[in-house]
This record gives sequence, structure tokens and C-alpha cells, in this order.
Amino acid sequence: MQSEQVYWVFTVTVDQMDKFTPLIPKLVAATEKEPGALQFEFNTGDDQKTVDIFERYSDSKAALFHQTESFAPLSKEFFAVAKLTRWVIYGTPSDEFKKANADRLTRYHTKRLAALGYTVTLTKDAA
Repeated sequence: MQSEQVYWVFTVTVDQMDKFTPLIPKLVAATEKEPGALQFEFNTGDDQKTVDIFERYSDSKAALFHQTESFAPLSKEFFAVAKLTRWVIYGTPSDEFKKANADRLTRYHTKRLAALGYTVTLTKDAA
């Protein structure tokens, strides 16, 4: 059975990290309250200018809720300090989700090895 989860890596470039970092607690607080939000992580590159945001939702409806209800009120402030450079979406996004994001810098990776009978689980503890 194929999962309905939708997840992505949203990569941004930040020139003024001191203006970006105060946004993170606001975004996390809004996302924590969402139905269907499963994972929300911020990871900074060694250059301290590249930020990957990993987000995972139970389905397209939950992902769209995040975009329209939680992220939208903060998006102007977010994009004033962060430039989207890459957005790779995985899972099984609905046509509605794809249509809502058609004008963004998106790339879809929806063919999964699990559909071919391969299942890979990696677990790594921090040393």
C-alpha cells in the first residue's frame, strides 16, 4: 500500500542569518499545532548561508493546510530574508497540491523504490 505522505526539502539562501533565525521559533510554533504535521527540521550548511528545511506531512491536505494557514502569515517576513533556491517534493502529492504550487521553483520525485518492492530503512544514532 502506497503512503499518502508528502515531504520535501526546501532550500533557501540567507544573507542575514541574524534576521532569519528569529523566524524559526515562530514557524515551529505554528507548525506544531497543525493536524498532520509529522516533521519540521532546519539544517544550516557549513557556509552559514544555506538552510535546508525538511518538512513531512501525513498527506497533501495537511501540507496545503501548512502552506495556507501556518506559513502564509509569515511568508512575507520569511522571503524578505530568504531566497528559495531549490524545492524537491517527495511522496504522493495530490493534483490539488501540485496545482497550488505550480508557480514555485518545484521539482517532484514521486517514483519510489518501495513501489518496486524495495524497502530501505536507515537509522543512525549520533556518536
